[in-house]
Amino acid sequence: MALLLPTLVFILVHMLLPIRAQAEEASKLDITLSASAGGDMSKLKDASTDSTVAFGEGNELTVTAAQPMQGLYIKWKNPPTGWTLVVDGAETKCGQNGFLHEYVKLPSGTTSCVIRTDNSISMCDIFAYGDGELPRDVQVWEPAAEKADFLVFSTHADDEILFLGGVLVEYAGKQKLGVQLVYMTNYWDAQIVREHEKLDGIWECGVKNYPVVGPFPDTYAKDYEAGKKVYNEDEVTAYMTEMVRRFKPLVVVTQDVNGEYGHGGHQVLAHAIMNAVDHSMEESFCPESVSTYGTYDVPKTYLHLYEEGKIRMDLRQPLDDFGGRTAVEVAADAYKKHVSQQWCWFYVSDDYQYSCADFGMYRTTVGADTGNDMMENLTSYEEQARIEAERIEQERLEEEKRQKEEQERLAAEKQKEEEEKIEVETKKKNVGKVFAVIGIVIGGAVLLFAAVIVFALIRRKIEMEKRRKRKLERMRRRRAQESGQQSASRSPQKRNSSSQHHGSSPQRRSTSPQGQRKAVHRNESNHKRRS
Repeated sequence: MALLLPTLVFILVHMLLPIRAQAEEASKLDITLSASAGGDMSKLKDASTDSTVAFGEGNELTVTAAQPMQGLYIKWKNPPTGWTLVVDGAETKCGQNGFLHEYVKLPSGTTSCVIRTDNSISMCDIFAYGDGELPRDVQVWEPAAEKADFLVFSTHADDEILFLGGVLVEYAGKQKLGVQLVYMTNYWDAQIVREHEKLDGIWECGVKNYPVVGPFPDTYAKDYEAGKKVYNEDEVTAYMTEMVRRFKPLVVVTQDVNGEYGHGGHQVLAHAIMNAVDHSMEESFCPESVSTYGTYDVPKTYLHLYEEGKIRMDLRQPLDDFGGRTAVEVAADAYKKHVSQQWCWFYVSDDYQYSCADFGMYRTTVGADTGNDMMENLTSYEEQARIEAERIEQERLEEEKRQKEEQERLAAEKQKEEEEKIEVETKKKNVGKVFAVIGIVIGGAVLLFAAVIVFALIRRKIEMEKRRKRKLERMRRRRAQESGQQSASRSPQKRNSSSQHHGSSPQRRSTSPQGQRKAVHRNESNHKRRS
């Protein structure tokens, strides 16, 4: 009972997940098409690349829907060279990449738009999708890679699935590496449907970079000698060398040097690739492409069914990104996209003579493989970019740290200088204060000394004045005594009579202040006369 509830929840969640995924998938909308030049536009909605509608230069196709459209998915008869999308009067140039199958995102809420042709062109199909995740079969191509982790060369449309499909699913679909396909032959002058089929097939395998199609027509050759008569091998080699130099792949993969079942065109391609990777690093080899792309040395090259350096890929593991299908099953489903070739006896397998899992290393500059991984001893361009970005970021952080430390050092030095300056100024101020105090002390001392001197002088003057007065007083008294003694010796009797006559004693007269002053005055006068 304890396990019943979690089990029911688990079952319910897994039952609802597909419903939720289906609900989130964008639906194909019912659209109305009207051309400025008139005509029946129903062929553009029949999902067939065999039926087309031609548009002259400057023609307009109006697309309307009852619900908002998130994007248009267009299949052209031939690669466009440019066209104009008009939404609410705003114009956007499209078609510059030359995608045969082209998805164009529309502004949110758009229910009507106009396609204006810049040149004469034919359209096979056009679809509009509402909000949600686009269905798997809607091809949103990226331009051809600037640098490819894998450069896969295929002679014809369907060879890349039958013989090289394991590589496409494993490294493009599963590992999400940059896988660039280059086809030797094209079908523009014959079975154009095969150009559509090749896009459908490699998209099913998980390839996202739009393929490059070579200039050589598809002509059957029963063996290598016949192939060299059908194709100019030097021209094929020059073209393949240009592709090697253009995409600078880490790994090159191509077909069997024996042409799988002996096909002469396959053999011409394989020999051209072998020659290209052997000499693509030489400036004198195919010099026409050196001026444009420079030279390049491919690290690793693998050939289908090659006997040396053999590896066998494991293509039997379920893949989450492909709904649990194995790589072999995905490749088999991709081959079914080549509807026009289903009459052939070929099929996709990893356990028969043309196994899409068996390869051999033709050339390496990074050492032999120790396992079954074509990327062994290599680092993908995306990882290199990530490492380089981390290195740049690390250098930036280190530079910021260095600058910060330098700023902190300069700030510390400046602060130290400021502190030293403040310290010097403080010392100067303190010295000034000391000198001021010393000056004040000295000035005070001088003033005090001067005051003492002045006080001493004043006191001395006062003392001298006192001494002078005492001296004068003594002199006065002495003179007074002398004068009194002389007077007494001259007329004692007279003084006595006078004393008696006046009825006063000499002592009384001598003590009278007025009499004393008169006596002193007389004595001084007598002293002057004697002098």
